[in-house]
Amino acid sequence: MRVVVFEDDALEGFGPLAAMRHTSLLKWGASSLLEAQVRSISDATDVALWGRDWLAETTRESGQASYNTKAEGTTLFVNAAARPGLGLLALTSKMTPFAAYEEGRLVAARTGAKGVMPGIVSSRTGVRLGKGLERLEAPRRSVLAGYWEVVEGNGLAIAEQAPKFADRESLPAKVEVRGPSSNLRVEGGSEVEPFVTFDVRLGPVVIERGASVESFSRIMGPCFIGRKTKILSALIGGGTSIFESCKVGGQVENSVMLPYTNKAHHGYVGDSYVGEWVNLGAGSTFSNLKNTYGSVRVTAGGRRSDSGMVKLGPAVGDMCKVSIGALVYSGKELGTGCQVSGLARSNVPSFSHYDGFTGRNVELILESVIETQRRMMERRDKEMSRAQEKLVRLLFKETAGERRSAGVAKGTIE
Repeated sequence: MRVVVFEDDALEGFGPLAAMRHTSLLKWGASSLLEAQVRSISDATDVALWGRDWLAETTRESGQASYNTKAEGTTLFVNAAARPGLGLLALTSKMTPFAAYEEGRLVAARTGAKGVMPGIVSSRTGVRLGKGLERLEAPRRSVLAGYWEVVEGNGLAIAEQAPKFADRESLPAKVEVRGPSSNLRVEGGSEVEPFVTFDVRLGPVVIERGASVESFSRIMGPCFIGRKTKILSALIGGGTSIFESCKVGGQVENSVMLPYTNKAHHGYVGDSYVGEWVNLGAGSTFSNLKNTYGSVRVTAGGRRSDSGMVKLGPAVGDMCKVSIGALVYSGKELGTGCQVSGLARSNVPSFSHYDGFTGRNVELILESVIETQRRMMERRDKEMSRAQEKLVRLLFKETAGERRSAGVAKGTIE
């Protein structure tokens, strides 16, 4: 069955995290959201992505061969933000034509694709797709409303995906495992030093091939540590996924960190979602709890909404740089390529430098952003591709209105 995983026009809840990638390529547990969705579809044989045109080159470059290609014949359409699991499996297992909606938002449909053009499936197109089909009301929370629901469900996703990883390798004698040993999966080619504690009483811990864990680290499940990632004598709490080639010290709990992100020093990240190629300076700390213990409200796409979560940290866009000792309030967005110092009590627009000591916020110079990214990638023996540079330049233009609305000035911060 041909499957089209489509973006719709309700992406604001993912903020800067979806700026440089198709929404389905965000991480969930120990894999991408897309991989988890495909596992929740019984007859997926040919999967294509539909979404924003400007993501085509970098998406194909990342290995997703089919992007915004026309669909022919009967096609299963699945929302890129559809929550993986039994609910999605129940919907997509229906073999007769149907369209399923959650409060008017298309979750999935099995229908002919005639007359539907690749790209973003707007709410109007979603209604048109379901015309003449059996209309189903999808269960509540069938679609992820924003990054906070990914953070909320991440620990359970790790637990569900852990069995696909290899069984535990032999460990040094002075490594402590608290809980059933079957919950610890350390793949061959990884390194665990003595005096590490794995607490797997509340869920599995997966250490992927090529990762390393330094002495005096404590890792609590459910937790996923990706390939070539280095855990630097850190405290890693349950619900945390740290993907490929990160360097992480200090304390992290119930958070997602995408590849090539650095948090090598002390400081705290909790209940947060952090993008790729982010650097968090020594002592930088993210708040995840209000003094009132009330649920955290987020402002995304100009709309303020209640996350429903008592604990929620920031969403940090790709290429963001957070200075030493910086403090970021709960539920805030740090935009793509931005720089933050001091206290950030409100959202920081993409490609801006926010100085929390003076309150000044100035627009970064595009060429400097690109050169900074080149330097960071070179430190990991990577090179910025033409497609990646083109995307950064395009996003700089696309986010100009965001900076204007926030009163971001031209100039420099001394």
